[in-house]
This record gives sequence, C-alpha cells and structure tokens, in this order.
Amino acid sequence: MPLPESILIINPNSSSSMTAALEPLLADLKHPNLELTYYTAPSTSPASINDAETSALSASEALPDLLRYLKTSNRENSRKPRFSAYLIACYSNHPLTYTLREKVDAPVLNIFHASILQARLLARPFGIVTTGSYWVPVFEKATPEFLMGGHTKNGEVASRIEDFVGVRSTGLTAVELHSTPQEEVHRRVSEATADLVGNGAEVILMGCAGMSGMEEAVRAGARSRGKEVSVVDGVRAGVVLLEGLVRAQKL
Repeated sequence: MPLPESILIINPNSSSSMTAALEPLLADLKHPNLELTYYTAPSTSPASINDAETSALSASEALPDLLRYLKTSNRENSRKPRFSAYLIACYSNHPLTYTLREKVDAPVLNIFHASILQARLLARPFGIVTTGSYWVPVFEKATPEFLMGGHTKNGEVASRIEDFVGVRSTGLTAVELHSTPQEEVHRRVSEATADLVGNGAEVILMGCAGMSGMEEAVRAGARSRGKEVSVVDGVRAGVVLLEGLVRAQKL
C-alpha cells in the first residue's frame, strides 16, 4: 500500500500556542492519503514576526533546527522522505521559503503566496486584512510584485494590479490576536474588512496565520456594508494547493 502524502506545516515563530491553534482548524483537510504534521521554531526565534528584522531572525534560527528535525523524521524502512511538501505558516514573503527550497527536493510555499493564488483564481476584487501597520506598505508592494513574477514596466514593478483593492491593518500583532479580548479582535478585524469592502473588495484574505478561525469577524465586517464576501485563509489554501501539486506531479 502506498504511503500517504505528508505536508509539514512550519510555524517560523516560537509561539507553540499559535501552532496548536492551527491543528483543529485544519483537521477536516486530513484524510487517509494525507498527513499534516506541525513544526514550531525554537525558543530563540521571535515569539511574533512583526517586521523585516524579526522575519530574518526567525529564518536564521529556524532553518538549522528544522534541518536537524528533518534528518530524524524520515519514515522507517523507506528511502522516501517523510514530507512531500512544506508550508511556511507566516503571512509574508518569508525568507525561510527560499532558504528551505535550497535544502529540500519538494515544493515549499508560504501562506501569503498561497492566499494570493487562490484569490486570483476566484477572479474578483480582493483585499488583505493584516496585523500591524508595518505590513500595509509591505503587502501593497509585494502583492503586485508576486503577481507579475518579478517583471517590470519601464524599470519599475507596477504599483497596482487589477482587482487588488489594498491592505488594511488591525493594529494588533500575531500574538495579540490571541491575547487581546476577542470582542476587541472581532471589532478590529470587522472594521478593517468593512473598509476594504467599501472600496470594492469581494474577497478578503486573512493576512496572518493567527487569523485562522476568524472568518466570522470578516463576514460581519462585510455585512455591515450590506455585502457578502469570500474569505481566504492562507493556511488552508496552502495545504490544498500543495496537496494538489504533489499529486499532479505523480501523474
């Protein structure tokens, strides 16, 4: 009997509670031919990734620890590596995406890119609700860069992409999404969503792994504007995309 495919979901920060929160939210995606395994970066990695500095630190601390973990995690009595694909559960163009690709012979995807790919397939105007204000200009630049594949026009990456409405911040870090009273988190997510919907968004991307499970707050914000929206969870999108990619490669 063939071994099931296995995706390693990598939390590059050191908050094990954030990793644990993902497991029940993804449980319905598991089936006999798909395993989901979770990894949390060591304690030397930041507890929350809030900017370029903490992003770089998390990548440098996580990579050697992760490679040690992979060496000891291969299936017994099999030459096949245990993991068929890797999902970086940080909503950013995280450097671990690229350093890990150099070390493994399997697809590596981050949840930022996964969510944008799903949004483009839905072919409707989309926007991103994220955490701290630092990420607003970052995602407003990185989204068109990713969609254009690094191509430029007149020497510069286009600042706007058709159907990309923009980014709104909740003002909370990833850790604060779970330490702040949930009524306040719900209000902030809803207000950010309402602003995007008011500007034409029909699809909302939840711009943090810590937002997984907060779909109702997004929908409430849309309904305050008299609209319904599709909600994209980058972690779920990443699992589905990677599983499909792995299986397609076997055809």
